[in-house]
Amino acid sequence: MNFVTKKGKYQFLLALCGIIWIIFLMKILQIDSQSYIFPDSDNYRESARMWYFEHKVHYYRPLFMAIISGIPYLFGGDDASVYQFSFYMNVFSWIGTAILLFSFVKKYVNNKTAFLLSLCYYTFFGIALLNFHLLTENIFTFLSLLSFFLIDQYNIKQKFYYLSLAICILLLLILIKPSITFFSFFVLLYYSKTIWNNLKSPYIFFILLGVFSLICQNILMKKQFGNYTVSYIDGVTYYNYLGAKATAYKENISFDEAYNKRAHTMETLTFSQQKQYALHDFLEQLTSNKSNLAKAYLSNIIDNTKSASGSIIIYSNVNQNAYHNTVQQIFIFLSKYQNRFLTIAGFLLALYFTKKYYTTNTVYTLMALYILYTIVVSGVSCTQGDRFHIVFFSITCLFIVKYLKEKHIFDKKLF
Repeated sequence: MNFVTKKGKYQFLLALCGIIWIIFLMKILQIDSQSYIFPDSDNYRESARMWYFEHKVHYYRPLFMAIISGIPYLFGGDDASVYQFSFYMNVFSWIGTAILLFSFVKKYVNNKTAFLLSLCYYTFFGIALLNFHLLTENIFTFLSLLSFFLIDQYNIKQKFYYLSLAICILLLLILIKPSITFFSFFVLLYYSKTIWNNLKSPYIFFILLGVFSLICQNILMKKQFGNYTVSYIDGVTYYNYLGAKATAYKENISFDEAYNKRAHTMETLTFSQQKQYALHDFLEQLTSNKSNLAKAYLSNIIDNTKSASGSIIIYSNVNQNAYHNTVQQIFIFLSKYQNRFLTIAGFLLALYFTKKYYTTNTVYTLMALYILYTIVVSGVSCTQGDRFHIVFFSITCLFIVKYLKEKHIFDKKLF
């Protein structure tokens, strides 16, 4: 109790406020009276079941997420318990992200101000409402911010175990969302000299664990489906979204995800054939449809930046509450403009901090590059609301505070 009242007071309050807020959102949107399941969520549930019951990997959803989300199966749980467990896993990650944000922000402002600023993270509706779905975004956000926190600790204390654990997390993140693959390997390469100099350290185990996990994933995918790959999701995503939209522009027709004829073509192929087919299509479009491919890519980034959260729209007024539709529309409106502001601010501040700190402050440079990388990669897909960009909103908040501190906005006591 002494820890709560003194050293960990603000962290405890952040956790308490997070729990109260998520219960409020659950009740006001009647989430506990509904059971909508995203198609992606069912994919993650399927991947967990494949691993725990058949000892196989999923063709789209990598192993680490399957292991985490399927923990209830170890204790005799059913599919419903997996979805229930995902809620607690997400809320833990969501609150953990706010606490990590507090740990960064308090370097620049007093604890009370840092606490109030960290509370703002809870008000991002697109993030908060994904807690109720078996999806990767909240756990991915927490672990990516944790890796940057550990890199920051390494820079401060120069103890190798911080760096080794951070790189391990970044490698394991590939087995949650494969889109981070190139960034994770960039960080591994960036610190390769340091890693080489610490090969005899017992903490090299963490990095070896991350590498071994990726090797296992690739071997299992080769054995089951025919290719050394982490997932087949990249080719399918390109073909059904970016490639399909570029083709639609070429044919002067509107792109409609729900009535995408190209998606039906993919469904007739094996997973190995899908990968080859998508690559062939990409190379062909680069040759014969380059302008429309670029137009579609920019269109996807704009769509991912301006859209509201899809996790708000899905809830119905099952109890016929008079205020439900008004509240829902307010949340949709706020999530849309939160996405626009935090994406644009994140992009501009990432450019600013990359230019300013690329030779002096590694962790801020890496966080800035992470934001830019995420935006660039998000252009492969669209029509998913704010899900592509919310993973860096916590870093955008940190960047805003750091930028304002540099401009001496916090020199006067605000609270």
